[in-house]
Amino acid sequence: MSNDAPIPATPWPRALLFDLDGTLVDSVPDIADAINTVLVAEGFAALKVDDVRKMIGNGIQKLVERAFDASGKPLAGDELTAMTERMMEVYGKGLTVATTPMPGALSAAAWLHRRGHRLAVVTNKPEALSREIVDHFALDEMFTVVVGGDTCATRKPDPEMLFHACRELGVAPEDAILVGDSPADVNAALAGGFPSIAVRGGYTNIPVEELGADCVIDSLDDLAEALAHLPASVPSA
Repeated sequence: MSNDAPIPATPWPRALLFDLDGTLVDSVPDIADAINTVLVAEGFAALKVDDVRKMIGNGIQKLVERAFDASGKPLAGDELTAMTERMMEVYGKGLTVATTPMPGALSAAAWLHRRGHRLAVVTNKPEALSREIVDHFALDEMFTVVVGGDTCATRKPDPEMLFHACRELGVAPEDAILVGDSPADVNAALAGGFPSIAVRGGYTNIPVEELGADCVIDSLDDLAEALAHLPASVPSA
């Protein structure tokens, strides 16, 4: 990201709210390894990494539900809760073994931080696991707020997590935008009236151009140019 990339000469956007998986980091190798460990222990075949990629975006419980459903054993109730807890236990021991930053993520975060923008991670992954990943990649000084899937009463696509992040950052919602890669991200932004930028190469079953974001970029290397042309929008709540 170029340090002299153009950006509007206004305080907006004071804050940027980033999804984690598929936006800031490519975590699918470690997620796939964890869910496959659980599946194999239960007597099922391991899933392909590309298939697991399509299951990510609505939290670990939904991932477990989708993985077992794809293996021919739908889960619900106590069974789903137990397997979700097992998945979190396994995954928690290998959060950053093969996880890597997404293209442009580290330079974009550093550039935004230098310019004084306030940054938050807003992810459906549990907060403690998310903080460990953020810390591992030395993003904690730039991303001063981490909102996880268990931080609020609801998760994306409900917009409450975005409003909570704004409160924690000390900015008005109309001064923030969302950067994500999935339907859950963009739908949360749409529900709250936040402008959004969708990044290619993430975890979505829907073509990124059809998510409904205000702007689509190839990678976070293109974020500065996108911000320069994205008009401010006032959230609805």
